[in-house]
Amino acid sequence: MKDIVIVTGYVPIRSHPRSEAEFRKLGRRLTQELQAEVWEAQGVPLQDCWLYKYLVGQPPDFKFTHSVSDDPHKNSLGYHIVQAQKTEFLYGAHLVVPAKVYVWVDYGIFHVPGVTPEIIDNFVDRARGERAIAIPGCWKRGEFTYTEKHPCWRFCGGVMVVPYPHVWRLNQALQLQYRNHIERTKNVSWEVNMLAELEEDQPDIPIWWYQADHDASLFTAYSPTGANPN
Repeated sequence: MKDIVIVTGYVPIRSHPRSEAEFRKLGRRLTQELQAEVWEAQGVPLQDCWLYKYLVGQPPDFKFTHSVSDDPHKNSLGYHIVQAQKTEFLYGAHLVVPAKVYVWVDYGIFHVPGVTPEIIDNFVDRARGERAIAIPGCWKRGEFTYTEKHPCWRFCGGVMVVPYPHVWRLNQALQLQYRNHIERTKNVSWEVNMLAELEEDQPDIPIWWYQADHDASLFTAYSPTGANPN
């Protein structure tokens, strides 16, 4: 069993503001420039994503919306479906590449300011041996008001550290959170919002939050479990 593996994946979305060529260029950096091992989910169309299958499987009279905030071009239904696929990719990786710890890293992570291969590799070295699910975020508990209309930056979403024993459980719990949310609100929301709801609704899921922003601190601010208040 390997000590740690980075997991990533890309699903093309028609009319996304960033072109497929741009995504592929960023993704090649992630898969080719790191010392850490990277497992990439390849050749997955939108129609094969679990949330797509769930939505098309609803009765014909089931009407729903999706959250768009101030950027409806980016925040399409397809975008939400792909964001919801991250833990499913982690689960797929753990079935074929046994490792003690998996690290989800967004395929286009190198568009984030300050992120370098060296920073990611250093982060991976520090994450070896992690026992809890560690996810960076901008907002501390009690310092924000959750709303369905905008992303909740309690969690940033681009990086997750998930030890082997928690991969299946996290995937199942987050998909259930999505299904319950959609059935309750008739709306498909951001995966970061679902993570925030999951943290509140299922406190037995061992999520450790650490303070970061949408920059290199996604990696540099990480320290082992328990070192940061949540």
